[in-house]
Amino acid sequence: MGADFIEKATPSFKKSWDRARVVLGTADLFTRSPDCAPRSAEADIIGDARLKIGDQLIVEAQDGSLIARRGNCDVARFTNPPLGLLQAVNASCGIAKGTVEQVHLFAGVAEISLC
Repeated sequence: MGADFIEKATPSFKKSWDRARVVLGTADLFTRSPDCAPRSAEADIIGDARLKIGDQLIVEAQDGSLIARRGNCDVARFTNPPLGLLQAVNASCGIAKGTVEQVHLFAGVAEISLC
């Protein structure tokens, strides 16, 4: 008798679990979603390239390092990028979008975040 009840009631239990999963996954007024935390690293500015905060760049993997480009011109080079950052760019077909966060003109260095 007990085993028959469990077998008959099993589909309804699964349905209620599925409904609860949908409720947990549905956003409401108090749901907090994680913000995008971009990875950033320092890059040496190449030559007389002019960078300003908010510039959109293309970052490409090249020979174990990363190069930031504006159009076809190289503007910055990540000489020693963090391994996680290099792996993330390689995993996205060797290219990523970068944004200039800080520019240090005297040091010739820019902080570039990747999304």
